[in-house]
Amino acid sequence: MAKKNVRKIGKKMDKSEAKKWVKRYQKENPEATFGWLYGDDILETLLKYKGCEGIWFFKGINDEGKERLVLFPADEDGNILDKKMKSLGAAVSLKDDNFDDPADDGTTCPPQCPSL
Repeated sequence: MAKKNVRKIGKKMDKSEAKKWVKRYQKENPEATFGWLYGDDILETLLKYKGCEGIWFFKGINDEGKERLVLFPADEDGNILDKKMKSLGAAVSLKDDNFDDPADDGTTCPPQCPSL
């Protein structure tokens, strides 16, 4: 990965432009999962992992054939922090301060969709 300050990747965007992009995607992909919602507990847990500078979001397919989003903590070079990671599908335990497993189990849209 090209050397870039991982903490600075991403930026805010115009709300009307964001809504336009989302609505276009939903119209062109009516059978797709439109989004995932994650609570601050899991996001903060991933960000608190030693050496974490960002989070990777990957699409995956679970054992039931459903599209899911899997989150991995990333280091300052954008590499996945995976020293003890057992598998791509492992779920994080919020009670374990020494975890380095990825996260899953976000709420999907549909069926739970916010209004734009």
